[in-house]
Amino acid sequence: MTGIADAILYLKRPYSKDRRKRLVAHFLRPSPQTRFAVLSWKRTGSNLLCGILYNHPEIIMHNELFNPIDIFTYHPKSLNPPPPENDDESQPPPRWTPLIRDLFPNDFLEFIWSGKSCGVNEPIRPKFKAVGFKSFPEHWTDVRNEHIWQDAILEDLRVKKVILYRKDELAVYVSMLRADETGRYMTHNYPENLTFYIDPAKFQNFLDRYRHTFRHKYKSPIVQRDTFWINYEDLSDLEYFQLNIYPHLCKFLGVSQSTNMKILRETVKQANPEEDLSLVIENYEELEYCFRYSDVTHFAKLREQEVMKAGTMSSPVTNQQPEEEVPRGDGCGGTWSVLLPICSRTISQQAKSRHSHSSNQEASFNTNRFSELTQSSQYNDSFDEACWDLLSGFCKSLKETVPLSQMEKFECVVGIDVDDKVYQPAKERLKAMIPCNVVFVDIQPTMYGKLCRIWNHLASKSRNDYIVLFGDDVRLLDCGWPQKIEECFRNISTNTGLPLGAACVAMNDLSFPGFPTFPVIHRWHLNQFGTLLPKQFVNQGGDPFLYELYSRFKTSAWDVSCRLKKNTIGGDGDARYQKYHINWRGHILNMHIRKLKKSVEVRNISGVCLDFVVPSYRTNNNDYLRRIALLRASRDGVYVKFWFVVDNPCKNHVDEVKALANELNAKQLEQSGNYFINVIHYGANRGASYARNTGLRIGFCFSMMM
Repeated sequence: MTGIADAILYLKRPYSKDRRKRLVAHFLRPSPQTRFAVLSWKRTGSNLLCGILYNHPEIIMHNELFNPIDIFTYHPKSLNPPPPENDDESQPPPRWTPLIRDLFPNDFLEFIWSGKSCGVNEPIRPKFKAVGFKSFPEHWTDVRNEHIWQDAILEDLRVKKVILYRKDELAVYVSMLRADETGRYMTHNYPENLTFYIDPAKFQNFLDRYRHTFRHKYKSPIVQRDTFWINYEDLSDLEYFQLNIYPHLCKFLGVSQSTNMKILRETVKQANPEEDLSLVIENYEELEYCFRYSDVTHFAKLREQEVMKAGTMSSPVTNQQPEEEVPRGDGCGGTWSVLLPICSRTISQQAKSRHSHSSNQEASFNTNRFSELTQSSQYNDSFDEACWDLLSGFCKSLKETVPLSQMEKFECVVGIDVDDKVYQPAKERLKAMIPCNVVFVDIQPTMYGKLCRIWNHLASKSRNDYIVLFGDDVRLLDCGWPQKIEECFRNISTNTGLPLGAACVAMNDLSFPGFPTFPVIHRWHLNQFGTLLPKQFVNQGGDPFLYELYSRFKTSAWDVSCRLKKNTIGGDGDARYQKYHINWRGHILNMHIRKLKKSVEVRNISGVCLDFVVPSYRTNNNDYLRRIALLRASRDGVYVKFWFVVDNPCKNHVDEVKALANELNAKQLEQSGNYFINVIHYGANRGASYARNTGLRIGFCFSMMM
């Protein structure tokens, strides 16, 4: 439509927001490069489409930049500033994190539209003509930034919209269930014998949201000019897509149409698009009865083809064998795997490694893991000997606290960097030092600094009953701690009636009292979930995630008699690597709770988790804080965390509140770990609302009190 026609329509209805937007579009100055967003829904082929766009040399394509969990991009190094020229990394330069992104979404969008890397005035691709990313509806609603999406993307007429949809709504819903069940979103095929029960009411709710999204939510004011529609059925036929759609898409984005289309090698068809869903849906007959005469694409297609045969579709018979019950054994019957990643990387080596592996995008997290050793005054001689002394202290404490009769059932899975100059050539010395059987695992450069992923890798090499996560700076203090933890697992199973191993037992870390820094997990957990931690974790949040997951079922416990301490820094302060947080408290935790409910065959979770957020600005109010922190539940199985948010910049006040928290936590930990006080401070007075929102963001629980 011409500008004159838009002006006439506006004059007829000047208060129409839609017509006003269309008229303004003619006067907006176009950006030098095309800005675009791929608007879609989960499990509609968006990974395939984004991979194709990423492989175009004139397009800077990001992935789910606004995912509540983390910032997902094909160019992770663009979010990190370059390392400093010198070796001083005491104050690392700022980088884009999910928290900063959610606090300043407009600034983050402008950074993305610029096409440049953080801290570098150069584009990611030298001759790019378009820059874009992928977005799902929940990316904005979960963090309450939907107005930003509305104003800065949908109604910004300089941003083009590529809308990808899938006609078969039932296939989308089944694919979502598969992904939630298996945790596989891209690179692996789904198991063939995976079946689901679909609640018709929940499917109808999904159907309403799915259709509303594509019919109304994604509708631009000038939809005919700034929107390009693609359906999954055309995209899945790559030959047809390349000949008939890909050239028009390139023209729409203002890039070359002559470039050969390529897909990412990680992209696979996880299920057959032509599969018979009646073999996947356990209650297919019930679902078909509810939607037989509806406009649901799957059932409408069956009506048109006249192939529906009533009464012949029955629930499939699975060939799954019942799981064998884990033997309970006696007090010392369990076998143990100690996951022990060790590294001797120095600051200078770390900086060199960051560049030597720069060709791999994942190496952007390659940060200094053991720099504190070089700064510690107790090691003034040889850095190599400092590493050996640290590891020797752990081995000595392990030998002194584990009875010799049980040491035969211990195995230490040691992860060593492939280019480690100290430990790689000295494996025989390591075998002689560690007082149990040793399994060596090489840690590739892509995992440097990603402690959670290293733990996953080491756990995959374990074959024992109990798995515990340690570091070489840990000192075990109490003799017989393995028997105590095994007894704790058995008591949990007896009291709850759940399988032996469906639990998490945390040891008492005196360096960070009250925090589940070193959880013990059973082999049962790996059998159910496939990995120790979800693959989204990098190096933060793994310990509390495991504890929070099982606390919903009253199977998280704190063995206060199994004490340990750390010989270096850690906890809530500085770490020996660059911390990388993700938002695991929402979708990731809920998905694993649902899977755990299915595994233990319970309908309702029995554990009660509460967070109390208490903003504290006034000084001399420790009496009030003490009364709040001593509140106790009237029933068992309640996990309570108090979050004292101190927004008074006075250092004395912060120290007083921390001292109170340490005192009360120490007394409580003599009994159990169900109550714990956390102190948060950010050195400025930003108001009660900001303090409460901080507690909401950091809290773990579904229920909170202010």
